[in-house]
Amino acid sequence: MKRAIVLIVVAAVVAALVASSCSIHHRSDDYTCTTNTDCTDGRICDNGFCVVSGSIDAAKGDAGRADANNCPAPCTTCNVQQKTCTVNCQSANCNDMVTCPAGYRCDIMCNTENACRNGVTCTQATACNVECTGKQSCEDIICGAGPCDVACIGPASCRNVLCGSSCACDVVCTGAQSCADGILCSSLACDSGSGCTSAPALCHSCN
Repeated sequence: MKRAIVLIVVAAVVAALVASSCSIHHRSDDYTCTTNTDCTDGRICDNGFCVVSGSIDAAKGDAGRADANNCPAPCTTCNVQQKTCTVNCQSANCNDMVTCPAGYRCDIMCNTENACRNGVTCTQATACNVECTGKQSCEDIICGAGPCDVACIGPASCRNVLCGSSCACDVVCTGAQSCADGILCSSLACDSGSGCTSAPALCHSCN
């Protein structure tokens, strides 16, 4: 008799556990996604689920990819909402022409030897800041209508910098043998002697 009672009690406990497990709310559906915009809390969409960037759930092949944060090429980091873009030539391919995406403010770091030698184009950018710190870096820089700052710090850096119609173009040449030729300011009044300056009122028309 006692054995029968024990079996009945055990059966009741098992039934209760099964029933409670079936009532658990699984929240995995809350983390399903199609694109990064479906995720919150800084998560990214990876294989259909929102995961913390760099976590063990993220696919290894996606590590370090600029497009993981929806950055346009060639940005290595960016803020899509504020339209800011950084191109770091230590982690980006700066052997080809580097073009700032249309409508973005770009910081372009030509910080390796011979970086940005095939051109930097900012014609569609709202602003550009180009740092030429690598040896023999930067050639054929074309500014757009927005502010354009070019720092020629590396040895023998900066050849053929065209300020064009930039509302404020500053080309500062501090590297040995930098700015040797082809530096064209917005006007003769903006020529600083070694580079270009936006200090005179005539050389600064940005809104």
